[in-house]
Amino acid sequence: MTTKRNKGGDAVTQLLLTTFKLNGRFLEAADALSAPSGLTAARWQVLGTLMWRDMTVSEVAREMGLSRQAVQRLANVLADEGMLTFVDNPGDKRAKLASATQAGRDAIGTLRERQHVWANSVADGVATDEIEAAIALMQKIVDRLPGIVS
Repeated sequence: MTTKRNKGGDAVTQLLLTTFKLNGRFLEAADALSAPSGLTAARWQVLGTLMWRDMTVSEVAREMGLSRQAVQRLANVLADEGMLTFVDNPGDKRAKLASATQAGRDAIGTLRERQHVWANSVADGVATDEIEAAIALMQKIVDRLPGIVS
């Protein structure tokens, strides 16, 4: 028996395809925004996660929905560039904490101003309540995905 998509399934599929396009455009913009700070979109994603607290590589991966291996590679590059350092983890001797250095914080700080200008420009002409509704819908779907297996 072949399962056919229902109307909701068609809508989710269209949302998925549109999200892929949006993600591609966001990554292009993120690379352009982050380049003057010596970062890439991926490095910004990892380093930006560490602005509020030190985390293990596994915690960063879970937070951002990335593989642990990918985050480890990026963290190693950021450490080599002096943007982050690994410090002892009082909770687990085997898993060091990644910690943003002052150079990493400075890079994110200079990037922040460009990101604010860009975000304001993207939001211009779009109602804030529409953006907030899109965020709520996306979060609802994000929350449902871990329990759904194909």
